[in-house]
Amino acid sequence: MQKPLTHLAPILALARAGATSRAWEAFASAGYAHATAEAKVLTLKGRLLKDRARVASGEDRARLFLEAAHAYIDAAALGPDSYPLINAATMSLFAGHTAQMRVLADEVLALIETGAGRGETPYWHAATRAEALLLVGDADAANVAIAEAIDCAPSAWEDHATTLRQFRQILAFRNEDHSWLSRYSPPLSLYFSGMIGLAAVDAVAMSEIQNAIADINPGFGYGALAAGADILIAEALVSNGAELHVVLPAIPSLFKAVSVDPFGEEWGARFDALFEKAVTIEIIDGGPNLSVAAVDIAAKVARGRAVDNAVRMESEAADLLVTTAAQLSPSKAAEYMLVLEPTAAVGERSTLAPNAQLVLVAIASGALDDISITAFADIAEAEQVLIDHRATTPEATIAVSLGVDHGSPDARRAQIERMLRSAASGTTIASTEAAMALRARNSKMWIEPIGELPDAAGAISLYAIVVT
Repeated sequence: MQKPLTHLAPILALARAGATSRAWEAFASAGYAHATAEAKVLTLKGRLLKDRARVASGEDRARLFLEAAHAYIDAAALGPDSYPLINAATMSLFAGHTAQMRVLADEVLALIETGAGRGETPYWHAATRAEALLLVGDADAANVAIAEAIDCAPSAWEDHATTLRQFRQILAFRNEDHSWLSRYSPPLSLYFSGMIGLAAVDAVAMSEIQNAIADINPGFGYGALAAGADILIAEALVSNGAELHVVLPAIPSLFKAVSVDPFGEEWGARFDALFEKAVTIEIIDGGPNLSVAAVDIAAKVARGRAVDNAVRMESEAADLLVTTAAQLSPSKAAEYMLVLEPTAAVGERSTLAPNAQLVLVAIASGALDDISITAFADIAEAEQVLIDHRATTPEATIAVSLGVDHGSPDARRAQIERMLRSAASGTTIASTEAAMALRARNSKMWIEPIGELPDAAGAISLYAIVVT
């Protein structure tokens, strides 16, 4: 007996969490596998079969892509809709059924021509037409159509990325050149950091940094706002038209009191101005002190945010470091680096609290009454444990968190246990800090936000992750 359509949402959540097999099992258990009368069910069926196909190989891969195509065809048969129809065409291509792909792509073009298959937005209307043109082999017309789509929504970066990803997969499947798509890629995402010892009015430093930002031409910048290079870089990003995303290790008033105000009141006003212009502001630790651990975690998160944004945008990420000759070291390598002379004494600065960072990994290999929790001092060690455990115990449920060690082990243990119990069986979930620190290390890692877990200290944003 088929369950109500309200059961579709948790199944989609499993799919988004990367639990491909469990999502399909839940779909089938809910009685949806043989449904024929609900477009939403059939569209989700197509998506789940597509997900399974992408992790399969050989004949199984082609068979699953074909089953996905048929699910989308059935959904389209229930009413004129270009979305399931274009997916059916592309899945048919991946299944090796080029004749069926051609027929379906032509149907999409005809549907769009009549106006009956209009997409949800002008962008998707034009992008769907572009994909159909690409499928039928008219790359020149597809090139024009995708340009028209982007003109409809120039800043819809994630929509552009979805289209570009699909186009690259189609062209790669056909062993055709896809370098021409690079002109439509969203701009680069930049993680920035730098020295404090610069004067508030340093014409050389300001010029060097402004020229570097103009040359790199990022669309998004991620970092803190300490006095000196951080603020100069952030100002250059804003003046160059980039989005500024601020990641602070402590609450703004504390961070400003320790890392901005002691270096001159001019920096404080500039901090305030940039704070108002930031598109997002992320606070790593709400404790009473600015700690070494929080500063390090904030740097990891900011870099992870830049990498994650680039992956989602089908674009690139890079680091910009402004440093002195004396501070240069192999461990501080970056794609872009400016070496400047200090022009201001660092002077007196509040001492950073010595708290360490703490990584916790909770694992349930079977029932949730048998949980092991291990602490690590470094995210790299935790990453290796995740890789090893997934290889040996793929059915395990895993949670990982990263934060400042405030000497409250019972609270942290209770928190990670709650995280683990909220996870779908067989998946790996992580706190934002852990997910972004892992992402900073591994751009190939798959991550997906899955919601928030209420907590006495504030809601915990959770990500599903697949570490490879």
